Amino acid sequence: MLAPESLGLVAAVLALGFKHGFDADHLAAIDATSRLNRQAGRERAARWSGAQFSLGHSLLVLLIAQLSYHAGGVVLPDWLDATGAWLSIACLTLVGLLSIRTAGQTVQRGHALPRWLRPLAPLTVSRWGAAVTGALFALSLDTLTMATWFAGSAARLGGAGTVLLLGAAFGAGMLMADGVAGWWVNRLAGAAALQRERGRRYAGWLIGLGALVTAALGVARQIATPLDEWADGHALPLGLALLAATTVLLLLAGRRAAPRASQR
Repeated sequence: MLAPESLGLVAAVLALGFKHGFDADHLAAIDATSRLNRQAGRERAARWSGAQFSLGHSLLVLLIAQLSYHAGGVVLPDWLDATGAWLSIACLTLVGLLSIRTAGQTVQRGHALPRWLRPLAPLTVSRWGAAVTGALFALSLDTLTMATWFAGSAARLGGAGTVLLLGAAFGAGMLMADGVAGWWVNRLAGAAALQRERGRRYAGWLIGLGALVTAALGVARQIATPLDEWADGHALPLGLALLAATTVLLLLAGRRAAPRASQR
């Protein structure tokens, strides 16, 4: 049975994973990959894109935590901060542009990418694209610092099994946030009016622009340190604001598309 100190740590890590799951860049990436799955005719993959993203993200965190534990601790290089941020920006830009590019197209089961971008298909249009994207988003200094913290806490409290427990708690928290958010946006995007040509165009533009705006915020954070510090302190409100804005805009797009669709 876990000691009270360990139970408190597990609860804190669960809450940390939940908060981390509502990061705006996570939600924007999940929305875009969910839409790409739906565009390719993969309804189930679209529905579970948020869960896939959190699975890929938390598995990489767990792997790094285990490696750090067995190595007796690791020192993370400072360059991981910028590298992880620019990798996330690149992913968001790619899926955002692809969402806009395919807006209004009929359902297709082949590649949606031009030939020169097809090496990136596992990231964007494959069945497991959301999981791959989630793993890539974990390659940042703040996320990997959490992984090394899990390893250090495990060494103090109980060994490799504690690393697994903390990683599972972090993943469960992310799953609650990203899984539910991804399911909700996919449900909105799957409304009948948004499956018509006009509605698909609206949904593709809105979700694609959401990803691009989030990527632009990431670029601004890399340029302006005060903005980066402010965004770090307001990560949860920013994520919730993005989710609320996406909800409202998709509902409005559905209402705008419905009348014309019903007249046909």
